[in-house]
Amino acid sequence: MAKLEVGDRAPEFELPDASGRPVRLSQTLERGPVLLVFYPGDFSPVCTRQLCSYRDSYERFVSLGVQMLGISDDTIDKHRRFTEEHHFPFSLLADPQREVIDAYAGTGMMSGGRAHRAYFLVGQDGRLAYIFVEKVSVFYRGADELFDALRAALQVRAQAPK
Repeated sequence: MAKLEVGDRAPEFELPDASGRPVRLSQTLERGPVLLVFYPGDFSPVCTRQLCSYRDSYERFVSLGVQMLGISDDTIDKHRRFTEEHHFPFSLLADPQREVIDAYAGTGMMSGGRAHRAYFLVGQDGRLAYIFVEKVSVFYRGADELFDALRAALQVRAQAPK
């Protein structure tokens, strides 16, 4: 896995959502910036708290024009059950082969060999505007902290010379 940096072109991917429909990054970017939220797994206590906090603050992210996609190596069926139980307004994408996880966040021992908890904001131009990878999998960026970081990253991009 090559280490991605802010300004790099985001690796393209297509993964199925909880309904089995394919979601392609480049097509999603046509509607605005995309926040990729990598997390170890559905129904775990920390991941559930994390994603529910984003659900509860989702309108704040939308106010920035940011779309959110959650990505783990769980199956389509498990994502469907997790989404139905917690009413997530954003899509969860299934990456059971961990190809996209490896291209972005990677896996680690602290997450039981599953995806690192990580955040990648992809600007509408397809370039990475914000990256944060948690060092310890039991921690996650709270909705307020994540919102502030995204707002700052988007402001920097808006002020950058074209």
